[in-house]
Amino acid sequence: MAGHRDSAEEPGRDRGQAPAAGACTLEQELIGIFASASRPRNREIVIGYYGWADGRRHTLAEIGARYGVTRERTRQICAKLVRRPAPGRIPAPVMDRTLDFVQRRLPSSVEVVEAQLVQLGLTAVGLGLEHVDVAARLLGRAVPFCLVPVGAGRLAVRPDQAVVPAAVVEAARKDVYYRGLGHVRQIAETVSGRFPERVDHAIVAETLQLVSGFAWLDRPSGWFRFSMASKHGLPRLIEKVLAVSGRIRLNDLQAALARRRRSGKTPIPEGVLREYCRHLPGIRLEGPWVLADPPRSWEQVLTGVEARLVKLLKQHGPIMERGALEELCMAEGMNRFSFDAFLANSPVIVQYGHSVYGLAGSEAHSVDVQLLAARHRAQRASGKVLEGHGRTPEGRLWLRYRLSKAASTYAVVTIPAALKTVICGKFALEAADGRPWGTLAAREGRAWGLGRFLRTAGAKVHGRMQLTFDLHQRKAVVSLESGEWIVDGG
Repeated sequence: MAGHRDSAEEPGRDRGQAPAAGACTLEQELIGIFASASRPRNREIVIGYYGWADGRRHTLAEIGARYGVTRERTRQICAKLVRRPAPGRIPAPVMDRTLDFVQRRLPSSVEVVEAQLVQLGLTAVGLGLEHVDVAARLLGRAVPFCLVPVGAGRLAVRPDQAVVPAAVVEAARKDVYYRGLGHVRQIAETVSGRFPERVDHAIVAETLQLVSGFAWLDRPSGWFRFSMASKHGLPRLIEKVLAVSGRIRLNDLQAALARRRRSGKTPIPEGVLREYCRHLPGIRLEGPWVLADPPRSWEQVLTGVEARLVKLLKQHGPIMERGALEELCMAEGMNRFSFDAFLANSPVIVQYGHSVYGLAGSEAHSVDVQLLAARHRAQRASGKVLEGHGRTPEGRLWLRYRLSKAASTYAVVTIPAALKTVICGKFALEAADGRPWGTLAAREGRAWGLGRFLRTAGAKVHGRMQLTFDLHQRKAVVSLESGEWIVDGG
């Protein structure tokens, strides 16, 4: 406007000097540096544009309209007032204290840090970290933080960590979706693989707390959950256990879940599990007990091998010796490898003693478990596998076996210690009639590769088998008992 001199300074005033320290706030310091020597209108324009009066940034158009100047003229006035030839040399103790304070609290929620700036008296009008960023650059200070959006909030982090929060959220959501809950340490390990030396527990925890639906299960140990529904991982496993047991003690549920190797690397503490169950729909806690409310039907929840195992244990158990359970399962056509896998990993099956298994939540009496374990030991003692060994007149080595359950199931037999360095490596496997049956491998006192032959020949538990080795031709001949021993070449 004509008649107004747009000068940023007045004679006799040093614009590079900040007001004395003490009760000075950041906005007062900035006004003293950049606007104290300007004409009243220009002073109000720069203060209003940078928000030093009310803690709010205003647009150039908004400020220009307020004072009857164009947007471009407003920009020129502000640019002229804040321009300094060597801004880094300007003393700004309040700004320096503010930057140091923010840096020492990284990473942290922007909202929390801004509230602390007000509490400490560093700002009276509520200057936000965006204001601090802009003003620090005007003063030639290095800004030690950047602001990253997370959910509905923002996180203040070191500049080199700007990419970390998004990766943390992605990893946490994926982990919770497939597992049901998460652990700060595991998320940190996952994200560290992508951003070495930029990830620690602090940035993971601060990021997660800004995610919608986040809740701590146990903050000191780092366990957390999201309110989003998940039908995978822990909720599914708990549903299976309660469908079978109806109710189960919390420590027994913890042990049952630990059998599931894919449920997570870190075992879930009992207190964390209790807190997690407290938030699951359809579950009620009564003292040490976890109950299904309403009850589930295991026939509807379980399928496949698990359902068949539960059915047999309910009919013949609830606890059984492994061999007896295996025989029932094999009689129904169950695959042995599936049987082994589910017996080792299913949360609805629990090992109560040596070779004694039963349904999760069963009230298994110690006497019954001991009797079943003793029966198993007796069966093993009577099932000696290697019955003898020697040489044929032609010098070939022979080994005679009584097939145990393990030998007939897994087709693995032992080699005597005196022969394990001799019978070692691979041998062409043949039947007594010369028919080839693949390869027999032997190493460190064990031999395997007999499975196809034993299944085809209908080998039975306690039946007898003989292996004859021609060490020069690297050939092994296998035969089953048929009235008398068949000794190849004998």
